[in-house]
Amino acid sequence: MDNRFRYLRACAWGGPILLLVTIIFWGIFGHNVPPFSADQSADAIAEQFRPLAQRIKLGMVVELPFSALYLTWGVAITKLMEEIELDNNVLSTLQLWGAGLTTMIFVIPCAGWLGVTYRAETMPSWALQMIYDMWWILFDLAYALTTLQMIPLGICLLSDKRAVPLFPRWMGWFSIWVGLMFFLESFMSFFKGGPFSRSGILNYWTEFTLFFAFMALVSFYLLKAIGRLERETRLGAPRG
Repeated sequence: MDNRFRYLRACAWGGPILLLVTIIFWGIFGHNVPPFSADQSADAIAEQFRPLAQRIKLGMVVELPFSALYLTWGVAITKLMEEIELDNNVLSTLQLWGAGLTTMIFVIPCAGWLGVTYRAETMPSWALQMIYDMWWILFDLAYALTTLQMIPLGICLLSDKRAVPLFPRWMGWFSIWVGLMFFLESFMSFFKGGPFSRSGILNYWTEFTLFFAFMALVSFYLLKAIGRLERETRLGAPRG
């Protein structure tokens, strides 16, 4: 096997594994499907949060170490993009930085929510609400870091000159579109209820569905492309 592919498949599997872990532990155990509505008083949020604190704690404890898989997944995407770029690695470098910084957007808010569970019983309701809000604001409004990953990836996929591209061309447009759609998250700062709130139909259900679909689709075509590149390497086919 070509050394370029020795560990690539293992890194690529980081995406599907993290996606599954995130749905179960961040989403279900962490009570983020959907999150507590911002259109509630501090006492109301605290009354809902405290009985679930141990379950949320378990969710965040599991999610935190698995978050590193987003970076391994980003490395695999970078190596695939380099097969398209050949001697120009600007787009793949931007994608890798976007993936690395997005990893921190998994890690830091999860650590913050874990911190809330640590003293949930003794923490004043106003403090619990404030800290919970603060980490949701970071989690949602740092979307530009993930857009930094998605748009270069999309441009790179659209520039693939192969007769049969490594990814279908619509995936390039989809990646760019999802990255641009994240702009809607900015409106969360102005709304506590309704479609633009953190639990609303647009800023939660639409945006998170698109993000999870992006991870699932990129992972599927990434693993498929790795298999194709390995076969081409065995047959001695030229790159690009």
